[in-house]
Amino acid sequence: MSSLIGTESERWSLARAIDALSESARQAGHPGLVWIAGFVYPTLTLGLDLGWDGPLTHSINSIRLDLGVPGPNPGGAGEILHLLRSLPQFVLVLFAFLPCVGVGLLPFFRLTAGLARIGPARAWQAACDHRRAPRLRTVWRAGKGLMLPTFGLWIQLALMIGGAFLLCALPVSALASVIGSPADDLASAALMGALLVPIVLVLMSYAMALSVLNQLALHSLAQNRRGVYSALLHGWRIMRNDGWATARAVLVDLILFLTIVLGWRMFTGFADVLGKTGNVLSVTAKVLLTGFAGVVRAGYWARAYRALGGLSPDDGVPGL
Repeated sequence: MSSLIGTESERWSLARAIDALSESARQAGHPGLVWIAGFVYPTLTLGLDLGWDGPLTHSINSIRLDLGVPGPNPGGAGEILHLLRSLPQFVLVLFAFLPCVGVGLLPFFRLTAGLARIGPARAWQAACDHRRAPRLRTVWRAGKGLMLPTFGLWIQLALMIGGAFLLCALPVSALASVIGSPADDLASAALMGALLVPIVLVLMSYAMALSVLNQLALHSLAQNRRGVYSALLHGWRIMRNDGWATARAVLVDLILFLTIVLGWRMFTGFADVLGKTGNVLSVTAKVLLTGFAGVVRAGYWARAYRALGGLSPDDGVPGL
C-alpha cells in the first residue's frame, strides 16, 4: 500500500497525481468549444472508444437510451453460445472495417492531437490568449501535421488488442462448439465459465496497459512531433521506467472515470423524474460532462507524461 501511495521524495506520488488532476480540472473548468475535442479524447480503454467500453461509449449508449432508442436485446443461452462460436469471424470482420472507420474520423484525430499538444499548463495559457478557454480552431491548428501519425498510433494499438482478442476467441469458440446445446450438463457450463473468466481478466489487463501506453505515446507524439514507432517506444520506456508511478497515474485517472460515471447516473435519475424535458437535459449534461472529462484527462496526462520522465521542446532542454 505504501508503494501505491508513494512518498514526497518520489517523482509522482499519489498526492502529486491528485494535485495534477485538480489543476487540470480547474484548467478545463471554463466552458467552451474546446470541450468538443474533449468529447473525442481517448479514455483509459483504447483510442476513440471505437468498439471498446469506455466513458465515451458509455455516454453514447446512455444518451441513446435517454432518447428512447432501444439497445441490444440479449438472448438466451443458445444465442450466447452461437455468438461465442462466431467470435473469430466477428473479429476478422472488425479488422476489415477498422481502417475504414478510422479514415472517416480523421478530423477527430487531429483534434485529439491538438488537445494533447496544448494540455500542459504553459501551452494552455498560450492557447487561451487572454480568453477563459482556447478556441476550437486553436486546438485544430495545434494538431496540424499530427492527424495521420495520431491515426497510425490508434490503428496500431487497435490491431494489437484486436489480435489478442482473436487469439483468445479461438479456444472460446472451439469450446462453445464442443458444448453444443445449452441444455448440456452443468459441468460443461462450469468449464465454459472457468475458461472465460481468466481470458476476460487477461484481456481487460492487456487493454488497460495498451490504453496507458496510448496516453503516453500520444503526448510524446504531440509534444515532440515524432513518428508512430518512436512515440510507442518512448511511451513504453516511460511506462516501465517506474511501474508504481505509472500505477498511481492510472489510479487517479480511474477516480476521474468513476466521478464522471456517477455524474451520468445522477443525470439519468433526473431524466426518469422529469420525463421528456429531463431526457433533453440529461443528454445535454452528459455530452458536456464527457467533453469536460476529456479536456481534464488531456491536461492530466500531459502533466503525468512530464512527471514520469517525458520531455518536450517547450521545456527548454538543449537538443530537443
